[in-house]
Amino acid sequence: MNSKPIVSMIKPRRDQLLVSLLLAFLYFLHIADPQLFELVMSTLSDAYLGVSIFIAATLAVFYALDRRMKSGLTQVLNQNSIFQVPVAALLGALPGCGGAIIVVTQFVNGQMSFGALVAVLIATMGDAAFLLLSKEPQTALLVYGISLVTGVLSGYLVNAIHGHDYLKSSQNNSASCATTIPRLPPKLSTFFILLLIPGTVFGLLEAFQLDSNQLFGRWSAFQPVQWLGFLGALLCIAVWISQPLDSWSARFAAKNEIRYLRETVVAETSFISVWVIAGFLSYELLVYFTGLNLQAIFYNFGGLTILFAVLLGFVPGCGPQIVLTTLYLNGVVPLSAQLANAISNDGDALFPAIALAPKAALQATLYSAVPAMIVGVVTFNLGW
Repeated sequence: MNSKPIVSMIKPRRDQLLVSLLLAFLYFLHIADPQLFELVMSTLSDAYLGVSIFIAATLAVFYALDRRMKSGLTQVLNQNSIFQVPVAALLGALPGCGGAIIVVTQFVNGQMSFGALVAVLIATMGDAAFLLLSKEPQTALLVYGISLVTGVLSGYLVNAIHGHDYLKSSQNNSASCATTIPRLPPKLSTFFILLLIPGTVFGLLEAFQLDSNQLFGRWSAFQPVQWLGFLGALLCIAVWISQPLDSWSARFAAKNEIRYLRETVVAETSFISVWVIAGFLSYELLVYFTGLNLQAIFYNFGGLTILFAVLLGFVPGCGPQIVLTTLYLNGVVPLSAQLANAISNDGDALFPAIALAPKAALQATLYSAVPAMIVGVVTFNLGW
């Protein structure tokens, strides 16, 4: 009878232990290699101030609107009309994976056409969209536009070839997705929101290329804004650690019934931020330890860079795609490779698709490679 209380007592201690080990590692890193610690600290700070704050704002607006408009949106998605494909593509083009997962869920429940599934997987860029949007908004709009048009055209073509009912399931699988969503630790969630307020102010100043450290006068030499960003990144990691690994699929399945808006924004901002941090660190540490000139290496690949970007898009999840976007932002791969990967990758939406409709997920992923290669090769030869 007391098993649940015992587990609930053990779990926070496990979370605290992992956070303590992380802090201890960073402390000893600071002592052993101050230069490497400075690199890690500045990278985490850049990830929080340059990406995480914009993720939080975007998710808050998107989920607030979704909670108010969900019934009308679901009705539009379920209509067997010519607008189903573009509506699905529009949802996929939204930053993150929330809109794409809505479409995947509706397809699995037998409501959406296979062409709509292909359209949303082509149009979505996943969590890498937040990174590109925060760093190069004009480029992000270009990538969104090309991916959206490509998704709509491909969706209509697939429906014309296979028909509206191709690979559709007649079963309603919504019940099988019912899973309890764990609550965030209240103090952790509150601290996250409190830190997000000054973080947003300083992040916006940094986005406009203003040195916000100068606001602290003689204390500016201590880089207080960088330390705040570093603390924010560590907080994102702490929130991610506090959640079971299988809780994210439960959150995705319950997108249309968000009960705790603040907790949802905090949890998913942290989840995406961890991937962004991993992408940033992967690049910086690779260059630090190897001294490789990745730009020269990929330049020698020539057109094979496009094939690499498309194949990388086959990998489920957003981590590899964030790494490639990081490479693009650092001038390592061309815009054409970024476009090819944006069209090819399916983000986190591929996980529920593989679990619930593996045949459709595999075929839709392979179909997305065709327009990805076409767009990538054409733009590469145009000098993009």
